[in-house]
Amino acid sequence: MNVHLKRWLAVSGAAVVVAAGVVVGGSYWRLEGNLKTVDLTKEIGNARPPSTPGRPLDILLIGKDDGRSDTAMVVQLNAAGDQARVVSIPRDTMVPRPRCGTHPPAAIATFNSAFATGGAACTVATVEQMSGIRIDHFVQIDFNGFKDVIDRLGGIDINVPEPIDDEKSGLHVPAGPTKLDGTQALAFVRTRYSIGDGSDLNRIRNQHLFMRALSEKLANENWLASPQKTFTLADILTKSIVTDEEIGSIAKLADLAGKLTALKPGSITYVTLPTETYLPDPNRVQPKQPEADALWKAA
Repeated sequence: MNVHLKRWLAVSGAAVVVAAGVVVGGSYWRLEGNLKTVDLTKEIGNARPPSTPGRPLDILLIGKDDGRSDTAMVVQLNAAGDQARVVSIPRDTMVPRPRCGTHPPAAIATFNSAFATGGAACTVATVEQMSGIRIDHFVQIDFNGFKDVIDRLGGIDINVPEPIDDEKSGLHVPAGPTKLDGTQALAFVRTRYSIGDGSDLNRIRNQHLFMRALSEKLANENWLASPQKTFTLADILTKSIVTDEEIGSIAKLADLAGKLTALKPGSITYVTLPTETYLPDPNRVQPKQPEADALWKAA
């Protein structure tokens, strides 16, 4: 497995590690049995943005934390397969929410309320409505599984840009180089109130920083070259993820991973949805126009 695929793990989370598990003899069915899926067609229906030739492959990553959607990122792999972009959506962004199952649509609601209303399928539908793009696949990962993976990796070395002393997340680290164990890493990607202006945008900055550090860890220590290490990670992750039905098998996840092998170093960029203060509630934000629409159209 080449270094480009290892880098992708930092972007696509569970999918690539799970796919790597295919090479572990005798482990396929165990991993297959761990997977849980959602039928998006059944949950959302067919009234969705079209899947047109030449468009990016769009994958929604959802971080589940104590039953809530704490993190949402849209990974966009271009048609040529040589560039990827990760778009983070602040959870407190005020957006219209479509009908989800028996729940009526909401003219305006926080973005992360979609998951609380109708799970991953409702989050997919909300992203599609707000962006106009079609979400081809989603991967939802439970943060407890994320913590276990970091511990199994032996922690992550990261350069913390400013000291963090956060009672809410329980993280207390100085600025500069440090190693985060699983519990600290989970707190790091959760922290928001004790950094910068306390907004979700600062938390997203930390998440991007952590993803790069995780990518370097996997590449430099060659974790995915070891079948046993790969299986250990894959076993943890497949117990912690939910995907759409179309990629809900080890073979299909492996096929998705195969589409990413053309990625080159430096070909992944991280951006955040442009937002501005939501005037009725200064503690919330809303998509800033026309920048937000331009961002989705630029993919």
